[in-house]
Amino acid sequence: MSHRTLLPLLLLVVLLVVTGCTNTAPTSTSPEVTKVTMRLQWLPQFQFAGYLVAEARGYYRDAGLDVTILPGGPDAIPLPLVTTGADTFGSTGADTILISREQGIEVVALATWFQASPVAFMVHRDSGIRSPQDFVGRRVGMFYGDNVETEYRALLAATGVNPTSVIEIPGDYSLAPFLERRADVWPVYATDQPYTARAAGADIDLILARDYGVELMGDVLFTTAEFARNNPNTVRAFVQATLRGWQEALTDPAAAIEIILARSPDFDRGHLEFEAAETIKLLRYGIGERCVGASDRAVWQKEAQLLRSLGVLKSDIAPETVLLTDAVDEYYRSQGIECR
Repeated sequence: MSHRTLLPLLLLVVLLVVTGCTNTAPTSTSPEVTKVTMRLQWLPQFQFAGYLVAEARGYYRDAGLDVTILPGGPDAIPLPLVTTGADTFGSTGADTILISREQGIEVVALATWFQASPVAFMVHRDSGIRSPQDFVGRRVGMFYGDNVETEYRALLAATGVNPTSVIEIPGDYSLAPFLERRADVWPVYATDQPYTARAAGADIDLILARDYGVELMGDVLFTTAEFARNNPNTVRAFVQATLRGWQEALTDPAAAIEIILARSPDFDRGHLEFEAAETIKLLRYGIGERCVGASDRAVWQKEAQLLRSLGVLKSDIAPETVLLTDAVDEYYRSQGIECR
């Protein structure tokens, strides 16, 4: 055999070996775990429209996932259910993520939905309460140990109000204490409960902590650091399918409301329409105006510093230790959008 004949044959062998090696070791992007649960903070309403739309439209199924969405409540709190492995994903406040990490509970935030906190302090318009300084000597409903208390403490600190000058009373998931004027100030989600109060005949005003320089975030999607580390494809699939759901909910809130009503026909349509309008404002706040669900590290850092100043955190928590933003960033990058 001549050298001229041998060279093409050798090249062919090399090509076949390289091609064979390439084809026999593909990189799989399939979810490592396909059956997962998502624990909401409350009932399946517009606050969670992204998940509900993604489920109804088959986006989780398209991503190779079998997702069960579960309601939350006083007896079904997402953080312990996710950290113990009873649930896969959950919704909670940004402050809860930061506090948990300091306590050694290794959870990570995958997406930041509410770029501004939904918490507000509701007062009767004829009460004479116009600012936090007017809380002095008044009865203020309080939900201890959650983001409501964090925001309340921050608001008093920012406005120089001594907490001992306020009469705190235990909160109630019913608005009855406020409507019956047994409480003067009632913490609420501005996206939801003001509608209920007005429907009951109350003439109300809302006091927002962010109007006094208290910038806190709200709902985030989270899982454990261990689950995210062991199942990156599952996390990516779930986050990106949920982003598809949120984009549709924002583009066509009326269709999202129909999906929610089909699931929970006892809900009031007008209530959901109010909630949709208020929720979209929080989703589109800050970095959310460009990228819904993105996490602004500077805002997370600012919240961590505020919690430290209040004594809620005893040490500095760096945003990079609690944020896992790859799935969100990749989703928008695929659309030619850089969120930061």
